Amino acid sequence: MDRELHYIFKPAEAGPATPGIDFVPVREFLADQPACNTFWDLIDTQFRTRSKFLAIWPCVSFVAVARNADGDPVGFLLVSAPVNWQIDYVVVHPSARGQGVGTKLVKATLAHAYLHRAPYVMLTSKESLRPLYEGCGFRVVSEPGEVVV
Repeated sequence: MDRELHYIFKPAEAGPATPGIDFVPVREFLADQPACNTFWDLIDTQFRTRSKFLAIWPCVSFVAVARNADGDPVGFLLVSAPVNWQIDYVVVHPSARGQGVGTKLVKATLAHAYLHRAPYVMLTSKESLRPLYEGCGFRVVSEPGEVVV
């Protein structure tokens, strides 16, 4: 079984713009019915954690949406942003996997975290995704069984 790791990133610069990524407040996302439908289909088919999704949804402040060349949504990233930012879900349509969509979503989110003056961006994810998150500048802060002081 793929163990979960906890990651942290401290925004230090805005970084370049990320073409094909819309980073929007959750209310604006909810007004985009086609994107909402695609997102829900992905949550329904790609995750076994719908109850977790329903628990975190009220805390979501921003949604990053990746679009293909035709403008169709192919990837999503949810951010809860009370003070520090928490990346709660990153989901990419199976047809768009392996094309850097996840990396673009994360990098766009980190740029916006800097612009919004978020002190830190945190996430918990499977160890198999460690190269993605470390490649975007995150560092592991704890591994299972490790005590962080």
